[in-house]
Amino acid sequence: MIPDSDDRRTDDTEAPFDLFGADDDVGSSAPVGSLLGAIGQIVTALLVVVLLVAVFIGGAVALRWIFR
Repeated sequence: MIPDSDDRRTDDTEAPFDLFGADDDVGSSAPVGSLLGAIGQIVTALLVVVLLVAVFIGGAVALRWIFR
């Protein structure tokens, strides 16, 4: 079953994907830079790893405390 939407479309109605401009030439767009810099990215990655390790250790300690 396909909904009939012809009564809601006007002559100047565009298709949904025509409303968004797609950049066909990706090479011409400017590269996206990071505000952190190289050192900031490394420190952020290390902090994320330390946080994940702490979460896993905390979960293991919590499970051990619950099931002792």
